[in-house]
Amino acid sequence: MPGPAQHGPHILCLTLLLLATTGCSLVESPKSAARRFTRMFTPNGRDWTDPAHEDHGEWDFVGDEGRAEFGREQDPDPWYGKHLMSDKARSIERNLGIDY
Repeated sequence: MPGPAQHGPHILCLTLLLLATTGCSLVESPKSAARRFTRMFTPNGRDWTDPAHEDHGEWDFVGDEGRAEFGREQDPDPWYGKHLMSDKARSIERNLGIDY
């Protein structure tokens, strides 16, 4: 049975070979590492949503109280309001008494 001293050079060569091959494939160039690092902190438009464009209906009572003596108006061109206006804009006009 061979002793540990006989396996030492073989294990050392195998360790150096594994470190050299895996290290070279894992290390990237400084330029690409810096690019990846700066891209990590650059804001992206898909990372968040703007709550100003969302309508939760929390102010719907304002138009009912403020314009109680007036009847609701019907928009003569409902296509514009349904397809081109944002939800927030429709909510504002709904509060002013304009329906689509």
